[in-house]
Amino acid sequence: MKYFIKSKKIAILGLIMLISQACTEDFEKLNTDPSLLSSDQLDVGLLLTTIQKQMIIDNGAYPLGIFGNYAGYTTSGGNLPFNGGFFPNEFEEGYNSLLNVSEIIRLTDGDPDLINKQAIARIMKVYIYQHMTDLYGDIPYSQAVKAIEDIETQPAYDTQQRIYENMLDELEDATNDLDENRISYSSQDLIYGGDIGKWRRFGNSLRLRIALRMSYADESLATSQISSLLGADLIEDNDGNAFVTTSTDYESNQNPIYNELIRVGGTLGQFMGQSIIDLLKYNNDPRLTIIAEPTLNSSEEAEKNNDPGLLVYRGRPLGLDGSEEREHYQMRDISSIGEYFQQPVIDMSALYYSEVCFALAEAKLRFDLGNKTADEWYQAGIRADMDRYGIGEAEITNFLNSPAGTLTGTDEEQLEQILSQKNIALFPNATEAWSEWRRTGYPKILIGSMQGETNGQIPRRINYPYDEANLNSSNYQEASNRMGGDLLTTRIWWDSNPNVPYEHPGDIFDDF
Repeated sequence: MKYFIKSKKIAILGLIMLISQACTEDFEKLNTDPSLLSSDQLDVGLLLTTIQKQMIIDNGAYPLGIFGNYAGYTTSGGNLPFNGGFFPNEFEEGYNSLLNVSEIIRLTDGDPDLINKQAIARIMKVYIYQHMTDLYGDIPYSQAVKAIEDIETQPAYDTQQRIYENMLDELEDATNDLDENRISYSSQDLIYGGDIGKWRRFGNSLRLRIALRMSYADESLATSQISSLLGADLIEDNDGNAFVTTSTDYESNQNPIYNELIRVGGTLGQFMGQSIIDLLKYNNDPRLTIIAEPTLNSSEEAEKNNDPGLLVYRGRPLGLDGSEEREHYQMRDISSIGEYFQQPVIDMSALYYSEVCFALAEAKLRFDLGNKTADEWYQAGIRADMDRYGIGEAEITNFLNSPAGTLTGTDEEQLEQILSQKNIALFPNATEAWSEWRRTGYPKILIGSMQGETNGQIPRRINYPYDEANLNSSNYQEASNRMGGDLLTTRIWWDSNPNVPYEHPGDIFDDF
């Protein structure tokens, strides 16, 4: 069944090229010029296809950019991770998708036969808004993406707290509206093919993610939400994983990492980060050889001597500065991303069962919520992620029987274990991993002597785009002042753990 759904996903991706321009560019003109397209001509299924492709393939689980650096996944010899910018693409692409998803909601409103199509769109709307507010903090929300007759040209920014509270309510309402006896999307839904049961589990699991994300800012609301979800339908195995599979019908529908490889002639400018490589390497984790490639120098040496034991996996710390630090990490002595992630056709993640398991492990550890032990959920999360890669039972069992496979030590040490394994399981979803690092401080990331605009610290958010400062200046300034400045170092509302960030105990010149 999984492969049948995948084949439908790959086929429908071909339609995206026919509608993406019409659906995402000049949206105001599209809604006001009847010679282009009227509302009754819009196919809400194709709008959903476009949204899912844009948010999950184009703007989703990509580890090689700046967010991958912030998550401890990757580093680059040429970039400046602690210098600012105004990140317009994330803002513009996010709101383009929100325009489309809001149009689905408007077009299906009031028709009980279309309740599932509307509910699924509402869940996707929350998915997009959560992504956006986690990047920036306060953003336009209640006055944003309205119908053309009600459009706000200069929408106010809602506080992240209000956005988070509303997203929880919206998810609860939308999942309750899902009805197996009504029609749904089919192959135009690239994630679940319109499966209502899976969408309910995804909506509840997304609610769990959001509740845990805010747990240091509003523990009472977070624990109330998590408690109510313990008896609800959550993603319960890898068959319920939410992802979009890329395809080879159009270049833009292929795996972005594959496209980058083609563009640069086969050599990526980004290399694996020290944080994730060490987590894998020092725990003898079988995912190491899937997530990363051995260094070029060690590969040549192993081939020359016909000895796989000479293969070396090594990551690069973030923010190296000066010739001495850089020379200690020559590019040929650093691992690159694994071949598994270099293929044109790959599953691009939105939310996996393993994340649910680690969330429930943390909820049990910190708040004593649920019947299973934290260790049971911890091991279930590791198993789910390894199963996803096709790792054999013997290797999984061997790892779970190792020290890394069992929670030990103080509560804080156990939390670090949970979040370190969650970081691996989220790979390559860099934006989610960066959010979890900001929230908890784990895994600890080794940083060189580079300073930049953040005094050598990983940013807590990204800057608003210039257009907001120029064209929506009053609301932009109000939001910036309220948050503490439009700075990379400004903490957003949920980023309120007083103990983070943690300093990595290692040294840049340690031999790895």
